[in-house]
Amino acid sequence: MNFRTIGKIGFLLVIIGFFMPLACDMNGLQLADYMMEDDMVFDGLLFYLLLISAIAGLALAVLFLMKKNVPIIVDWIILLVCIVSGLIVYFKHLSELELQQGAYFIFVGWIVALIPQIISKIKKET
Repeated sequence: MNFRTIGKIGFLLVIIGFFMPLACDMNGLQLADYMMEDDMVFDGLLFYLLLISAIAGLALAVLFLMKKNVPIIVDWIILLVCIVSGLIVYFKHLSELELQQGAYFIFVGWIVALIPQIISKIKKET
């Protein structure tokens, strides 16, 4: 098992965190629905994109376990889409959000996914 596969555990944490209370006693789906109804359609779509990219990252883990060769650029694209989509919403609504445990799960998931990805890149270059 390589670092790329281990890093996919981070996406599992992101998915779990998405369904926990994130802010305002709402999970990610409830927040996305709220934003879609309240003239913040772009932010709601970013929340859905966060979930979809985390699911795609977890699907990569299945491919790795099946010994399929996936280009590393796919890993980086999915990881960056997941992180950036969440951070855009977070920084846009920083003053009005009171984060709960789900948001922290997502942050930890991003770190758990990012660090092994960086390590696998470094190990291939040396």
